[in-house]
Amino acid sequence: MLHTSHHAIKVLYSLHAIVLVLLMPTLADAMTAVGLGKHATRLYRDDPRPSGDVPAGVRPESSNYSGQYPRRRVSKRAQRRLNRRGTWTVVPEDIPPQSALRIEHRNLSYGVAGDHQQFDLYLPGGCRDERFPLVIWFPGDDWSSGARTSCPLTWLTHHGFAVASISYRPSPTHIFPAQREDCVAAIQRLSQDAAVWGIDPTRICIVGRAAGAHLATLIGLDANQNLGNLEERDFPVHQIAAICGISTIAHLPTLGSDHDRASSAASRLIGGPLPELREAALRASPISYASPGDPPTLLIHHTHNTSIPVSQSERLHAALISADVDSTLIVRDGQYDSLSENGTLGRVLLNFLNRTLDTDINSVIVRENVTN
Repeated sequence: MLHTSHHAIKVLYSLHAIVLVLLMPTLADAMTAVGLGKHATRLYRDDPRPSGDVPAGVRPESSNYSGQYPRRRVSKRAQRRLNRRGTWTVVPEDIPPQSALRIEHRNLSYGVAGDHQQFDLYLPGGCRDERFPLVIWFPGDDWSSGARTSCPLTWLTHHGFAVASISYRPSPTHIFPAQREDCVAAIQRLSQDAAVWGIDPTRICIVGRAAGAHLATLIGLDANQNLGNLEERDFPVHQIAAICGISTIAHLPTLGSDHDRASSAASRLIGGPLPELREAALRASPISYASPGDPPTLLIHHTHNTSIPVSQSERLHAALISADVDSTLIVRDGQYDSLSENGTLGRVLLNFLNRTLDTDINSVIVRENVTN
């Protein structure tokens, strides 16, 4: 009698397995019909992809989730069933290869002057075979202030770019070229450790606004010329692949009478009134270094910027065009608008980065009045 009962149980298990096999296609069709399986793929137990490719959002989470799967006791019989049938995880297909999450590294030093010679680095989350192109942000409305912690470009990590935000020694405590030397040293540190961070040192774009734009254009255009106290071998030319300057200061001697005063930000940068230190002002002017072979440059200026006249960007654009450099000037009405991901300027910048850094991400089409 006992033998008969065991035999009956085995028969029931076999019938149960057969029914499941027969019903699986029907269940899958039903899931698709109601939208449950329409945007999903299956990662089977023997899936060749590494476990790190599974997006974090599909892993079990709880209020005390610490990154490890919760431990549950599984019976030997249940474990044998799992081994026979395999397991699968539902992963939405619309999750991009680069996770919305990002990896942040704060307060990385490139010098010995503490916070003034540090940078923050933001890397895309997820897995990728290629190295990331790098976008470097130089902060500062003037050369005496600027917080790297308020970088407006961190959203670029969602599009596959690494982003670095750099601090530099402020004026007038440190006069020019201290700021340029600091920014170049930070770029050098990033380039030296590019393999550690997964960065491509041949695809770097430097970006800034106002004083930050002055430093970005100055360094980008001066990369193939003498860099003051820095030896050329410490700063390979090919590292700077593109430049973006927003409301840039291109020619210090023609900024205007307000900037000629000894108390102005530009005068404090070079250590004295601009008219009295004209040679120093010219050395600190990006337009002095415009020459053939300079990287592609995007210049953006707003007509209502009263402190930095639009003529500054226009002069630099004209000099670059005369040198046969790929330069684009965008003049926008009104005050400065943000570089947010969904803003017009953000999309313009993303288009420029995709074009000049040779990324494989589709550019967003933005119609603008531009001057080439």
